[in-house]
Amino acid sequence: MTETHSGAQVRVVHGDRLDGDTPQTPGLFREAAFDSRNPGALHLSAFRSTVQPGAATGPHHHGDQETILYIISGTSRFRWGDRLENVAEAGPGDFVFIPGHVSHQEINASADAETIWVVVRSGVDPVVVNLPELDAFAERAAVEYTHR
Repeated sequence: MTETHSGAQVRVVHGDRLDGDTPQTPGLFREAAFDSRNPGALHLSAFRSTVQPGAATGPHHHGDQETILYIISGTSRFRWGDRLENVAEAGPGDFVFIPGHVSHQEINASADAETIWVVVRSGVDPVVVNLPELDAFAERAAVEYTHR
């Protein structure tokens, strides 16, 4: 027997209607499709991230939230661990899973082209816990950006 949700609606958010009014990171622009501001979003959030050429985030984690990224374009480098000692790269068509509470950093591996991801998180609130104590281990950005 299938559980029904009275009044639940299928929703479509068109690409030109994504919402940039969400927490931002220098060099990385987030555009929300679904989050706590949307009716019906109870367990997941989804957004598109555009990472500028040569940009690198600061070390951070997303609390209890698990994160899945799907790389649309470009090459992304991911560092993670207690001292960001692990590294992997992902390109178009690749998926990346980041467990909750895992310290990590995202880097656009190209100084010439942006990279674009679709991101889904296991929570509806935008949780970002910055970890400046790991800055000494972080990969430096090839290009410095300020908030958009």
